[in-house]
Amino acid sequence: MKGPAVHEAVPKTDAPTDVLDRFAGATPELARLRALRPELIELEQRAYEVLFPVRTGLGPATGSGPATGSGPATGSGLATGSGLATGRGSATGPGPGLATGPGPATGSGPATSARTAPGTVTDTGVSVAERAAAALAVAVEHRRAPAVSHYRALLDTATGETATADRIIARAPLDGDTATAAKAAKATAATTTATATGAATPGRIAAAVAHARLLTHTPAQGGLDVLRAAGFTDPQIVTVSQTIAFANHQMQLAAGLALLATGDSGTGTDPGAPSTTVAGGPRYTTDVLTWRPAIRPLAPGELGEEHRAALVGKARVDTPYFRTLGHDLGILAVRTAIDLAAFTAEGGLPRAERELAATAVSLYNGCVYCASVHARLTARLHGDPAPVRRFLAYGSTAVLGRRWKLITRLATGLAPVPATAAGADVEALRELGLTELALVDLVHCAAFFGWANRLMLSLGSVEGEDQEHDGRQATE
Repeated sequence: MKGPAVHEAVPKTDAPTDVLDRFAGATPELARLRALRPELIELEQRAYEVLFPVRTGLGPATGSGPATGSGPATGSGLATGSGLATGRGSATGPGPGLATGPGPATGSGPATSARTAPGTVTDTGVSVAERAAAALAVAVEHRRAPAVSHYRALLDTATGETATADRIIARAPLDGDTATAAKAAKATAATTTATATGAATPGRIAAAVAHARLLTHTPAQGGLDVLRAAGFTDPQIVTVSQTIAFANHQMQLAAGLALLATGDSGTGTDPGAPSTTVAGGPRYTTDVLTWRPAIRPLAPGELGEEHRAALVGKARVDTPYFRTLGHDLGILAVRTAIDLAAFTAEGGLPRAERELAATAVSLYNGCVYCASVHARLTARLHGDPAPVRRFLAYGSTAVLGRRWKLITRLATGLAPVPATAAGADVEALRELGLTELALVDLVHCAAFFGWANRLMLSLGSVEGEDQEHDGRQATE
């Protein structure tokens, strides 16, 4: 049975340009494949617009500060302006049409006081520049040239300079140019107001970029110290984490869809290289676990009707994880809708195999909690827990049956940064009889866990036994 039509509560976009199409190559075959799940086309674009609110008047953050990573550039020399779609409405020039006025970042409190409805922007006080800088860092690490071009144009317009983006692309320290830092500090003082922890500082962009690199490459080691030291409040940490996790999801989804459409993921990885595998181990289990938040979740009494609508049912409302995400209501609503649309839509890939893909990606990313939830669902839907437990214990080498082996191989191949999945992985599944719709479902479900794992790993940790359960159970 198809899940609830949560997307009906998410305002529709009138933007003529779909960013995911651009990131994945914008070919006719890509459009044909994406049209097999039209609901997800709308929701993916809306998620982008919610996280990058270029028409909302959020003031640009122009600060720069020390970044933690340096090294050779891998994605430089890319176009810096391409008439990008700017949220709602068409592109109007050589770069994104950002609102560049001094709109203060005033929403430092919990999401319950935000001035928005589900599916619209929640102003937690994270500027467009901070969001764009984090997304640009993610795109660079994934070697997704169209995304690098897009997010650098967004960042250049938000900051009014190009040095910050140049340094992110080159992985150079963001405080290396003292003139840029001084200019940024002056602009920040003029265009932002104090947050709950004090005035915005140039180091916030650097902190967002450092956190983006950490969550992109080593999500299981994600911590919040860098963001807290830069003055990000709890709601702002949720927004930054959602931005980074969503950008990783975008890159992996673009790679997977491009692979289905053209046989080439566009990441520049060697198609003849060995397939990516995952190793299981004793820490992975089908037992019920507890996730402990690293920041304060909203209390049940703080949840308004909009939160409850976005969370879809008591199962999510009762969990600290989803109440933690409730600090940013706008993206929570769209993310919930994408989750349900990807995993519960009728037809296509059987539900058990969608959950198997989620389990495989969770193993790759080291998300013990996610692996336990989705392994349990896989076992229950499949009807036999034995092969699922073998997969958790021994990884890729223990997957039983050619179909499951190929499904986990493609899902796992989309998880690395950049993705390593190859055309041969797709062709093997086609030869086995998977339909185009089933393949599209597989890609969407695998890529969604590039988002879900990074949130779960960065915003909390696992302990003991749990009272929580997966909110999608009620939608089957």
